[in-house]
Order: sequence, then structure tokens, then C-alpha cells
Amino acid sequence: MTVLDLWVPVAPVPAARPRVSKWGTYYPATYERFRKDCAEWFAGQQGPGVVMTGPLSVSLECVCKRPANPANPYPNGDVDNLAKGPLDAITKTEKFWGDDKQIVHLDVTKRYAAKDEVPGYQITIKEISA
Repeated sequence: MTVLDLWVPVAPVPAARPRVSKWGTYYPATYERFRKDCAEWFAGQQGPGVVMTGPLSVSLECVCKRPANPANPYPNGDVDNLAKGPLDAITKTEKFWGDDKQIVHLDVTKRYAAKDEVPGYQITIKEISA
């Protein structure tokens, strides 16, 4: 059974809905920059050596930057939208798994970063038996 633990030092941004204009479809600049940063980080990483082809269990902890005066005791953004960006970035590298449809279990949590903690994602990927 393959188990990977990754720390991704890219500050979480919830997935945005694509915008449609008469010139085409695009994402807001903040989300587009996040997608680019995630893709660059994963492209520079070594995969497990063999692309995982079986069912997967993935755990994501989204460590978000704490605003100066947070309105809530938890970060903004739906957990499913916070998970979408890094999962898509991993899929595009073609180094870890064939497709994110292999994920049969997904556990996502979000929290504010502690003082002096770098925002990012803690990701654990486990290949499980069918």
C-alpha cells in the first residue's frame, strides 16, 4: 500500500466559478494565480515512482492565512471548493494518480494558520485495496 504525505506551501484559495464573457470563459485573477502556483509546485515534485492506479483515500488539511480581524472562528470558503484546486493540480501532473475519479474517500478540514505557521495544504494520499 502506497502512502504519501505532502506539505504544499501554497496558500489555499477556494475554487471560483468560471466567468463567461463575449470574449470567452475565464477564472478570476486570484484563483487563476492560485492554480498556476499549485501546478508549478506539483510539477517540481517527485511522484511515488509509479502512478497509483487503484482506489485512493485522500486527506487534505487546508491551513489558511488568518485575517487581522476574522469574522468567524473558521476560514472562509467551502471545504469542497478549497480541495478542488490541489486535487486538479495533482491530476494534471500525471505523477501521482491517473485521475482524481480514483478517490473513493476524501477527508477535508480547514483551519487558520497558527502564528508563524505558513499557510498551505497538508495532503495524505493512500492507495487502498479494492
